[in-house]
Amino acid sequence: MPKPKPTETRKLTYAEAALLDLLPTLALPDDARVLVAGNRSGWLPLEAERKWPKRVAAHAFDFHHARTIKDRLAEAWINPNAIVHCTPALPEGPFALALFMTTPQSMPAELVLDQLEDLHAQLAEGGTLVAAFEGDADDALRTLRLVWSNVHVVTRAKHVAVFRMVKHGELAKRRNFASDWEASVPDGEKMVFTSLPGCFCHRRADAGGLALAEVAAREAKPTDRLLDMGCGCGLVGLLVAKKAGITDVTLVDSHARAIAAAKINAARAGIDARFVLSDDGLPRGEDEVGRWSLVVGNPPYYSDYRIADVFMETAYRALRPGGRCLMVVKTATGLLALQEKYFRTAEVIKRRGYCVLRSVRI
Repeated sequence: MPKPKPTETRKLTYAEAALLDLLPTLALPDDARVLVAGNRSGWLPLEAERKWPKRVAAHAFDFHHARTIKDRLAEAWINPNAIVHCTPALPEGPFALALFMTTPQSMPAELVLDQLEDLHAQLAEGGTLVAAFEGDADDALRTLRLVWSNVHVVTRAKHVAVFRMVKHGELAKRRNFASDWEASVPDGEKMVFTSLPGCFCHRRADAGGLALAEVAAREAKPTDRLLDMGCGCGLVGLLVAKKAGITDVTLVDSHARAIAAAKINAARAGIDARFVLSDDGLPRGEDEVGRWSLVVGNPPYYSDYRIADVFMETAYRALRPGGRCLMVVKTATGLLALQEKYFRTAEVIKRRGYCVLRSVRI
């Protein structure tokens, strides 16, 4: 295996580069642990593990990011299994040091605040948080002061600001960032959903998801085997399953917070679903090809439809002959050609200002 490239040739965000630059100056007590949160590339956990072997925990909410970090560690001949955690909350402390990084694109503001409170909880008394923020440094400082009473500015450059905080005592009260709201399909019962920061469309029902659920619920049958890809908090899959009386339900998402919320909502609805944390749509290690009769999905459309392509290819593999694929998009252009690439034809059904694309597996 090739050795990892030097730091200066790596593709880094400003936040990660700033923390890597500070890493040589940081010290840990003997046998103390360090937590890395908010990282997506694996370079920061790798260098932390090299400095403090077998004392590092790295956390990622998204399965794809966790796998990237694992691959980075494995390339350096480091076993990642005890280091990388893809979970709804941070791994249990206490940690003497936490390294946190965020960019405006990587985390919504509410998730950042949630993370800061969790970081405070997992640090040992006297433990240190070093946090790198891209974006508006004044906004970052205001956010940090909602949790930490002692915020020290380490560096403040054009693209990134780095702050240091030390834990003294516990927070008087942890905020509850979960949100409960209602949704339904025509002739279906009203259901209560819980969403968490990090979930797609936290605090509200997504209009595209509702359009998809309404179309899918019209044709779903109790005998269907239902796969909801990119399920989020379970809005589409659970509404369809409840309305049609489907008992074979699988909810898949790459985000650990989404799966956690979907489990809450399925239990509340009395639906005995199966949950899969994955970024390729199918449970790993199982023969799932051709198992399902109905696949629904609300794929993201950024990155030139690359993720949507994964949704389509997975749906095609997952469906049995005669099975139906329903995907939702704001306008049919782009996704329609992609769905026809796998299914040959797709019917466009307009609902709530969205287009639901329906195809049948030949």
